[in-house]
Amino acid sequence: MKILVTGATGFIGTQLVPKLKQSHDVKILDARQVSDTNSQWHHLVDECEVLIHLAARAHVTSDGSNSQHDLYRSTNSLLTSLLSQRLALGDNKHFIFMSTAKVLGGSTKKDTPFKSIDPLKATDPYSSSKGEAEQELQDLCSRTTLKYTIIRPPLVYGPHVKANFLSMMKWVNDQRLLPLANTQNLRSFIGIRNLISLVETCVINDSAQNQILHASDNHDLSTTELLQILAEVMGRKSRLIKFPRLFLRLASQMIGKPRIYEQLCGSFQLDISQTCELLKWSPPFTVKQELEQTVTWFNSKPK
Repeated sequence: MKILVTGATGFIGTQLVPKLKQSHDVKILDARQVSDTNSQWHHLVDECEVLIHLAARAHVTSDGSNSQHDLYRSTNSLLTSLLSQRLALGDNKHFIFMSTAKVLGGSTKKDTPFKSIDPLKATDPYSSSKGEAEQELQDLCSRTTLKYTIIRPPLVYGPHVKANFLSMMKWVNDQRLLPLANTQNLRSFIGIRNLISLVETCVINDSAQNQILHASDNHDLSTTELLQILAEVMGRKSRLIKFPRLFLRLASQMIGKPRIYEQLCGSFQLDISQTCELLKWSPPFTVKQELEQTVTWFNSKPK
C-alpha cells in the first residue's frame, strides 16, 4: 500500500512510520509545506493510496478567545481541508484522520462512556478545530469517492510521552506524597503500540472506511489505580493518601487551575465496542505491558 503520513516527526508519527514501513511503501509530508499558494506537495498526495493525517497544533488551551480559535482552525481545520480536497481528486482514496475524543466534551459521568454517535461538544479551541475538521471531511466524502476514517483517541502514552502523563511518572519516581488515594473516577487511555495497531488495521481493513472509531486500551482506570500500577512497574512505593475531593477541587480553583482537578479526579471514558466489533480488533497489549515499555524509556532518560 502506498501511504503518505503527515506529522511523522511527532509523538505518534515517529513510532508509527517505522512500523508501517515494514509492510508498506511509506512517504512523509512536512505539513508546513501545505498551503493553497504552493503546489509542491501535490504530487505526494496524488501518488498515495492512503493518507494518514497526524499533523496538528495539539497544545490544549483554555483560552477561548477568537484569536486562539483562529490559530487552531488555521492549522487543524484548514490543513485537513486542503489535504483531503487534493486527495479527493483521485479515485477511491482513503483519508485517515487522527482526531481527539475531546471533540465530545471534557468529561463523562462515571460508567457512561462517550459513544461515536454522540453529538460534538468541544470545550476548547483545540477540540473545536478538530471537530470542524471532522465535519468538513465527512461532508467532502459524501460528495466524492474519497473514503474517511476518523480515529478519536483519549490521552496517548508511551515512550517519549510528555505533559501530564510524564509529570505523573516523575511524581511517582520522586516518591512524592500524593493526595489521590480516593479519586473514584474512571478514565480511558491508550498506549502508543495499541494505537499504532489500530491505525495499521484501518489501513488494510475496508470495514474502517467511512467510520468514526473510538480507541483505548479497553481497560479504564481511576487516577488512583494508574498511580498504583505505575508505582509497581517502577519499583516504587505508592505514596497515596486520602484527601477529600471537595478540598482538591477548591484548591485547584484557588490556584487558578480548575482543569487540574478534572484531569486528576474527573471521569473520561470511551466506548470502543463498535471499533472492536467492526474491525474484529482488540488492543494487543495490556495496560501493564504498555506502562512497562513507557517506564523502560523513562528510566533510560538522562536524569
